[in-house]
Amino acid sequence: MLKANGITEGALLEVMPASALSQLYSVSSNYTGGESNQTGLIIGAALADQLEVGISDQILAYDLGSFTDQMGLPSIAVSQVQAIYESGMIDYDKSYLYCSPQTMDELFPDSPNTDDFGVFLTDISLTDGVMRQIDQILPYSHLSISWRDRHQTLFNWMKTQQLPIFIIFSLIMIVAIVNVASTLILIIMEKRTEIGTLRALGTSRKRIRRIFALEGLMMGLFGTLAGIILSVFLSWLQTTFGIISLPSDVYFMDKVSIMIGVEDVVAISGGVIILAILSSLIPAMQASRLQPADTLRDE
Repeated sequence: MLKANGITEGALLEVMPASALSQLYSVSSNYTGGESNQTGLIIGAALADQLEVGISDQILAYDLGSFTDQMGLPSIAVSQVQAIYESGMIDYDKSYLYCSPQTMDELFPDSPNTDDFGVFLTDISLTDGVMRQIDQILPYSHLSISWRDRHQTLFNWMKTQQLPIFIIFSLIMIVAIVNVASTLILIIMEKRTEIGTLRALGTSRKRIRRIFALEGLMMGLFGTLAGIILSVFLSWLQTTFGIISLPSDVYFMDKVSIMIGVEDVVAISGGVIILAILSSLIPAMQASRLQPADTLRDE
């Protein structure tokens, strides 16, 4: 329990060496600190705002675990704020604070050694396999909790959003296909005379189909290239300036995060180009069926 400026807040203190804290990306890459030789507590920006403290300010810390002692008196220590981090997830920022083992020994030298351990993964895709291995070696009285378990509600919400997002983008794709096909049909209607002339000069139907298939391919390539450039630009704006903000107390983050995967870009771009070619096949076949006599007779 922390107290400063007459304000009291509860938080969970995690003790880890500097080498482990440096691997905790959400904290180590997003905090501002005082002097390098300074010791103290590293607290979240939301917690600092609630306690109205800044870097190097003093803060009173109560070890609530000491209430279980026979004396029933809490261990109290005075520390200072070494650094303030802002991970973008308000639940972390107001609930977790960190310190080194040396700082912990100075604050609460009589505190018993903990049997809680944190495991850092270099590849988060290994989470499920590592959790199964941990569960096999843990004794009955211990419990393992992963980052997915901590935010189960958030991930369930994201899964429920996948279906409507898929439906919406599928409808957008259908509209795009219809637009490509209708555009080519209009071009064919406008170019009936030219098509008839080409057919009269001996151009084969296969060549006519190829011309309009290439037209659909060019539309797909141009649209894909324009979409990629626009998407990268908008992603850069969002990542740099956080244009689309979120209430962090509801969504666990203060802005929409965007990650562009190369594999996703290649797969989607290839799919768009293929669909553009497929959508041009029907107009291309229609153009190849035009008879030279019919088109030239209209003129």
